[in-house]
Amino acid sequence: MSIFFNNKRGALQPVHLIAVILILTIAGIAIYYWHQSKTTKPPVVIAPSFIPIEPALLEETRREKNMVYGGQPKTASQTKLLPLDNIGFHVGYCDERRNPLWVAYRLDAKDFEHRLSRPKGFAIDHRTLSRVDPKEYAKSGYDRGHLAPNSAIATRYGRDAQLETFKMSNIVPQTPELNRRVWQRLEKLEEDYANNRGSIWVIAGPVFDEHIKTIGSNIEVPDAFFKIIIDEEEQGIKALAFLIPQTVTGKEPVEHFLTSIDEIEKLTGLDFFWPLSDHLEDKLESSTASRLW
Repeated sequence: MSIFFNNKRGALQPVHLIAVILILTIAGIAIYYWHQSKTTKPPVVIAPSFIPIEPALLEETRREKNMVYGGQPKTASQTKLLPLDNIGFHVGYCDERRNPLWVAYRLDAKDFEHRLSRPKGFAIDHRTLSRVDPKEYAKSGYDRGHLAPNSAIATRYGRDAQLETFKMSNIVPQTPELNRRVWQRLEKLEEDYANNRGSIWVIAGPVFDEHIKTIGSNIEVPDAFFKIIIDEEEQGIKALAFLIPQTVTGKEPVEHFLTSIDEIEKLTGLDFFWPLSDHLEDKLESSTASRLW
């Protein structure tokens, strides 16, 4: 008979063999995972970078009826903008380009549901000199894209404010892939932030390069769009900045387009948050967030 079935005293029995195999297996697994725990780095948790809130920043925000955080963006001296104040958002409009160059608004948490239907059409803004007609977008291949969003403004400020988002002073040429997908997801993200955080501020606008393309009667087509989201908390303020080209497929996650405010300023010629002292402005604007909040 084999030794494994030898019944003499001291001989190795089948049950003993199984126990030895189990002990060796468990020991091997334990050693492996102990080694892994020593060699694998724990996940890095990045704390949000807050900037102290300076009185000058709050003063300029109050001056803009709490709509434009830190005051209206400054522009190059040769750029003439028409300031337009609406119920739920403010606009810096450029008649030369027949586009808004920036739109700013505050979103609070939505405490009740406005059941407002989408307006049937867009309207000429007779406050502007260019008086862009909605028909100028027809068969251009571009959507009439909102900078101040229809839904978010309607559910915070009501019907009259919603109708103002459909004035052409708030509208920009956007590709369908951008307008109906990436930009829409970004609008949903900022609404979620407002509902979860209490209040946020947003500044959005187009980016143009030296290669001019137009639709309609010289409506300049942007090459990209930016959006800056500001959150104010007890620790201070923090920002997310996005830069999204017209060439998106629509499938990209919004975090793919995170950038720095400095980069947006370089491309647009706008100067944001200028009331901040230089070192704080540099800290806020020079960094690129590694992830969403």
